[in-house]
Amino acid sequence: MNEFRLDPESLSFTLITSKVDGCKACKEKGKEVFSIPSSHGLVRAFEIKDDVQPSKYELSGEFFKSSPADGYEEVVVDNEKHEDKLKTYTVEEIEELLAILKDRLDALNKYNLGQNLVITRAPEEHGYFDLLLLPIPRKEAKGCFECESLKNPGNREIYSTENFLVYVPFAPKADFEMVVAPKKHIGFSQCDPMLLFDLAGIIKKLSAIREKETTWAILQSGHGHFKLKFFGGKTTPYDILEVKKATINPDLLAKEIRDTKGL
Repeated sequence: MNEFRLDPESLSFTLITSKVDGCKACKEKGKEVFSIPSSHGLVRAFEIKDDVQPSKYELSGEFFKSSPADGYEEVVVDNEKHEDKLKTYTVEEIEELLAILKDRLDALNKYNLGQNLVITRAPEEHGYFDLLLLPIPRKEAKGCFECESLKNPGNREIYSTENFLVYVPFAPKADFEMVVAPKKHIGFSQCDPMLLFDLAGIIKKLSAIREKETTWAILQSGHGHFKLKFFGGKTTPYDILEVKKATINPDLLAKEIRDTKGL
């Protein structure tokens, strides 16, 4: 069974799993959450069932029924083919997709699925968003990190709009990393159409400045201040949450060593 384990020394989480990463939109054969027409086609959402974070709510019509589990994951697919057309979308079409993601969070926020939100869009895959809500890892802090980060003179500002600041962080976690943070303390599901349109314009502009692979992700922790990050290369939601991954179960590894070495 897949499992999260907390390292008591570093207070970081490791995901013990044998599952191999791949295009979830191609592999997902689960129950469809919804289908909604959009200006560029049909947008579908599929619930992702996983041993480590089975869905807390199965779907019955428009309503959820409770079952004993934590965490939630679904993919929101906006392209039937295995290709990403995000760079070809207009600002209005990107805003439309952001509004769909916001509506999904509005529907899920009534349930205690976890305070850590990450929505990723990976390069060279099916056109889909991977929406992940987890109860871990919990990063405790006295105040809102994003509010403090906006005041950090070490961050290298690129440009700003009325609502957002775009910058390269002082201590990036990748060779190519940009952050888009709202200037006021706000959660993603609280964004109104004006904010979503502003954010869509920024996504359109930033997506065009880099020809190489770029993953972008919406992040939000317990303090409720969201941000958008652009990473060079393909990055998974667990990488962004700084959760390590081990594909060999340490319990089975210890048993195998004991048995084969006669220890």
